[in-house]
Amino acid sequence: MYDFYFGKREDIEKDPKRFLLAIKRMLPRWCNSIPDSEYLALYDVLDDLKLLDKSVLVETGSGASTIVLCYFALKTGGELYTWDINGSKLAYLRSIINDTLMRHFVDKNITNHWKYVAFSSISEFAGVGMLKEMGKKVNACFFDSEHTLDVLMAELKGVTEILANEAVVAIDDGNYFYKSYNTAYINMIRAKHNLPPINESPDNIGRHFWEEVSEYLKKNFKNVEYIKDTYKQTYQTDIFWTYYKTDREVMSGLDMEKTDDLDHRFDAWKVWR
Repeated sequence: MYDFYFGKREDIEKDPKRFLLAIKRMLPRWCNSIPDSEYLALYDVLDDLKLLDKSVLVETGSGASTIVLCYFALKTGGELYTWDINGSKLAYLRSIINDTLMRHFVDKNITNHWKYVAFSSISEFAGVGMLKEMGKKVNACFFDSEHTLDVLMAELKGVTEILANEAVVAIDDGNYFYKSYNTAYINMIRAKHNLPPINESPDNIGRHFWEEVSEYLKKNFKNVEYIKDTYKQTYQTDIFWTYYKTDREVMSGLDMEKTDDLDHRFDAWKVWR
C-alpha cells in the first residue's frame, strides 16, 4: 500500500510537509487519530526549534505523530523513543516508515534512529525515566497516551530532569480533563459489549490538561514560552473532520470528542533551564 513514488529527493526536500502529509493521508483510521492541522503544527514546532545533530525526541502513544517525529530523528541523525503498549501498532508503523521515510533517507538504518518500547510509559523500570539511565538529554517530547492527568503528569515528570537546556514540550488532547481514568474511552469499550455507561465521578474531573502542564512548566523551568502554533490557525478548515465525519460523530456521542476548548487540543511550550 505504501510502496508509492513520492517524487525526486530534491523535490521532497523542498517541501517535506507535502511529503509527510501524503503519507499521513494514506494511514488507516486506527493509527490516524490526530487531525492534519495538528500533524503539521507538530512539524512546524520542531522545525522552528532548529534541532541540532543527534537530537533526542520522546513520544508516548504512537500514530501519525510518529512519522513526523521519526522524520526529524532521521534528519538530525538523532533518536526517537516511542512508548506504546500496543506492540503490533508499533510494528505496523515501522513497516510504513520503511516504505516511505527510509526511501528518502536511504543511507540510514531505522533501528538506529527509532527505538520503540512496547510497555507502559510510566513504568518505574521501563518507562520514560529509563532515558536518564541511558544518559540521554531530550530535545522535544510529545505526550499522547492514556489521556488522564495522572499518566500525563507522570510522563512529564519522568522527562523533566533530562530535558535539554532548551527543549519543547507538546501535548495532544490538552482540552481533556480526566484525572485518574478516561471515562469516555471506558464507556466506548462498555458500549461494544452492550453494557451501560459508568457515571462520571466529580472527583475524576479537573482542570484542562493544558492548564496543568502550563502551571507545572512555569514552576519547574527558568523560562517558559507558550508557542503560538499553526494548529489554532488552521484546524477549523481541516478536511480531516469531514473525511472522518461518521466516526467522529459516534465518538462525540460517547463524549470522546471534546469540542469544548478545541483551540487547546494541541499545545506546545518551549522551556529553558
